[in-house]
Amino acid sequence: MVWFIKLIRSNFTSTMNGKMKIVILLLFCANLYGHDIEDDYIKWKGYSRLGVIQANNNETGAGTYFRLKRHTKYTFKDLRLFAHLVSENDTYFKLRYKNSNKFIKFSQFYNFTVISFDQNKKVGLDIRSQGGQGAGYFLFDYDYGHINTEFSFSYDIMDHFNDTKKTSYIKMGAFWDNNFPIFETKLEFEAIYQISDIVDNNDLSRIEILFEFYLPLTKYINLIAGYEMEDYFKQDSGYSYFLSVGYKSPLKWTL
Repeated sequence: MVWFIKLIRSNFTSTMNGKMKIVILLLFCANLYGHDIEDDYIKWKGYSRLGVIQANNNETGAGTYFRLKRHTKYTFKDLRLFAHLVSENDTYFKLRYKNSNKFIKFSQFYNFTVISFDQNKKVGLDIRSQGGQGAGYFLFDYDYGHINTEFSFSYDIMDHFNDTKKTSYIKMGAFWDNNFPIFETKLEFEAIYQISDIVDNNDLSRIEILFEFYLPLTKYINLIAGYEMEDYFKQDSGYSYFLSVGYKSPLKWTL
């Protein structure tokens, strides 16, 4: 299994070059203009957030979040930007784009592709770009929310700063969203197992948990309280609490 994964990754990375960022940008723009030919149900929504973060070392910092979402009956495109600053050695930045497609005949199933760029100084990560592919399944879909699960394989897609080490992961997750009349909740659980390039015990295998509670203040403004944890198997783990003010609204776009 390991040699097969390394063969796939070596063949894949050998075809990459310095123009990858341009290719990714073009792919994203092309996806924005795509829509279902037989279904004109297209909805856009924008999100932004600004708040305070308290880490497990009792240091306090600031965090922000932006999101742009486009969905139709069978497609879902999502662009997110995360930025956290607690201290000089505890910063987190991530840009992520996810493209999901439901199967027409079996709409409880979907497949997805993810591209991300991230930095996490807390675990010594200067910069990394990753791609990933996987499948998901909606376990429950009810009036006030849904529960879905995902399984995926992710991999580094380019070198940075002459560092040739590559990482690959198997990811499994469960996600529970509730939208009640007076409040909303979100619970995310992901198990991430590193399957290649573990050097000097720098194993990034971990469990990630995120919980968020949304209290509407107005039609478009929410007060958001939450907790996030990264529990590494072989490294120091961490957690943080946050309190944010968020804004969300539909966008009158027809692309």
